[in-house]
Amino acid sequence: MDIKKLHELYKSGQKTVVQYTNEVLQRIKDNDLNSFITLNTEKALEKAQKLDEMLKSGYELTPLFGVPLAVKDNILTKGLRTTSASQSLDDFIPVYDATVMEKINKTDAILIGKANMDEFAMGGSSETSYYGSTVNPFDKKMIPGGSSSGSAAAVAGDEVVVSLGSDTGGSVRNPANYCNVVGFAPTYGAISRYGVISMANSFDRVGVLGNTVSDVRVLFDAVKGLDENDFTSVEINDTKKIESLEGVKIAYAKMLDEYQVDEEIIKHYEKSLDVLRQQGAILEEVELKHLTRISQVYTIIMCVEVASNMARVDGIRYGSSHTDTETIDELYRRNRSDFFGEEINRRIALGNYFASKQSGQLHYRKAMQVRTILKEMFENLFSEYDYFISPTNTQLPYEVGSKLDDANAAYDSGMFNTIANIIDLPSISIPVDKEHVGSVQFIGTRKNDYELLDVAEIFERSIN
Repeated sequence: MDIKKLHELYKSGQKTVVQYTNEVLQRIKDNDLNSFITLNTEKALEKAQKLDEMLKSGYELTPLFGVPLAVKDNILTKGLRTTSASQSLDDFIPVYDATVMEKINKTDAILIGKANMDEFAMGGSSETSYYGSTVNPFDKKMIPGGSSSGSAAAVAGDEVVVSLGSDTGGSVRNPANYCNVVGFAPTYGAISRYGVISMANSFDRVGVLGNTVSDVRVLFDAVKGLDENDFTSVEINDTKKIESLEGVKIAYAKMLDEYQVDEEIIKHYEKSLDVLRQQGAILEEVELKHLTRISQVYTIIMCVEVASNMARVDGIRYGSSHTDTETIDELYRRNRSDFFGEEINRRIALGNYFASKQSGQLHYRKAMQVRTILKEMFENLFSEYDYFISPTNTQLPYEVGSKLDDANAAYDSGMFNTIANIIDLPSISIPVDKEHVGSVQFIGTRKNDYELLDVAEIFERSIN
């Protein structure tokens, strides 16, 4: 389902908002995808009833009128449980809304519930969630990707029309690819992060998922913009409309053997390049240095920021806590051992090591230096080209449970989608084949998000 089709059903009287809301709630139950941690059933139906009454009185449909929405469970929702998929926040009820939720509440969208995810967004498979892994509706044997697994699966499983996730190292585009939907990670700061439980501040951004680029654009319109509570927020304006790819210069990544890209993904990638050429785009192959180092750069910086952010979830300020401890040391040790999953503790330990005086911060300083080099490399690239295209991931999804003993698997969501977070640029993942996993990703220049969406929409129309 997409927004246009849903609005046609409402306007024609074929569906009421209450009917469709009940349908998606029933579908969530029937699908058994474990895509939600907490449902918002009562309030969702109350709002649906109000919207039906407004429609009967001649109310003109707004862009998100009656549109079922999922929100990743690390986005604060006043009065509705927000767990970040962790036992430590199992009973946490926020007393205020994140800025994105304040904006959503001003629209006619219907919040269906809080989507499942990797615990505190740490993971790329959904398998670190305290509430169990999300099932991939596209292929139930395979991981759905992460960390925004529930946000992607809910869209792919027709349980909602659009959703919000968060993207730290590909965490929206990775599950969008594996679930074969559209995933958009906008310019860093384009959507306020105020009220979003942070994993790694310099990488995090709120992202949007949907079945079409058009739907993604509608939700992005509603939640973007400056926020006085978030000093990193920026204004994104829709000023220049791209109608055609004729003459648009696009750099595409050369597929080197060392990237170890799956053959099926390369096939979809080459098909995409042919489509772009047919649309009149000017394509040139580029070989970029340091791409194989992206995972290490991301992991080091991310773990340092994780260690800092997780200090607040200590059982005193936030989080579950033991009441029978005798010392502060015992309180911290038991709270973190008992209420955090293994992956969280691993990243905290790594982050503290990388940031410690004992290590001389050698790894961290080197990672920051390489991050600067990568930014400069893409600045030079975009002085010659308008966009950059690559596969979203290098590998196809693996079977659920097959890599539980591989600690490195949780860090590898793909070097191509991680690069956008490292260099602070907007990117979007678009399925190439509705029958097979294998999306491509477009990266654009900072704050030119709407132009990137224009290009993505033209490509989407051409590929289907």
